[in-house]
Amino acid sequence: MAVLWLMLLLMPASCLLQTTQDGTPGAAAENLSCRVHDVDFLTCDWTVGRAAPQDVQYQLYVEDGTTLERRKCLHYKTDDRGTHVGCRFDDISRLSKYPHGLRFTVGGTSGAARVPCTDVFRYLSAIEKLTPPNITVTCNKTHSFMEWKMLSYFNHRFNYELQIQKSTEAAATETVKEHTSFTLLNTGAYTVRIRVREVFDELLSEWSAPQRFECDQEEDMHTRSLRTSLLAALGVLLALLLALLLCRRFSLMQKVLPPIPRMKNPIGDDFPSTLMPWEAGRADPEDCAVAEVQVVKET
Repeated sequence: MAVLWLMLLLMPASCLLQTTQDGTPGAAAENLSCRVHDVDFLTCDWTVGRAAPQDVQYQLYVEDGTTLERRKCLHYKTDDRGTHVGCRFDDISRLSKYPHGLRFTVGGTSGAARVPCTDVFRYLSAIEKLTPPNITVTCNKTHSFMEWKMLSYFNHRFNYELQIQKSTEAAATETVKEHTSFTLLNTGAYTVRIRVREVFDELLSEWSAPQRFECDQEEDMHTRSLRTSLLAALGVLLALLLALLLCRRFSLMQKVLPPIPRMKNPIGDDFPSTLMPWEAGRADPEDCAVAEVQVVKET
């Protein structure tokens, strides 16, 4: 009896008034299933009842299993006839205050017949499709420090599997228990994937997309040019500083050790420095006459 009253309390008002004889058998929504996915979304799907009238329309509600607080879904998916066959809740962080689970109810309306309700009770933590986190890396030629942040509103304890492949080596799997970082030694270039396993219910996510990291890559042309320019500028600056230092030092030496005066040469300093040209065989008028003397040898 207590179980019956609990079931009645958990039913929406539209379904509470129904009895086992109410409604058209087979008109209710069928195959109702719900899942949490991509961290922030809750989606439910169902199929149209096999005996549902042509004008049937369905609505989805969620109720807290304890407080009976009720929320209506707004983002519907329809089939070719325009009948609702699914609905999505966005930003489900507000639902994280319901740790004891939710009741999902699909009610129906039709002008031709009464449509029974379909409902299921689920814990959001148990129906979450975990999303593997994105890995960020800080690395050099000897170490690679990987870290990530796991996002979930309904599950909080996780183990992780890392699938790491270096160049042509076979992929190795590492298990990380309830930590969000891992250090890899002697890295070089490698590819890594990650997946998540919840500790209690052992929910397992899909593998993430492969991420490749180059921890020993050579400098690109831009970095190399920038480094060369910086070194050239530093060289010019050092040369200027050296020249300034030498100039200051030379000026100081001149003040401390002035040059010694040169002694005067009494002969060389008075000798005229300008020479006059002279041509052989040509006599100037001012030259003295030269007499020719002929010597006769006695016989």
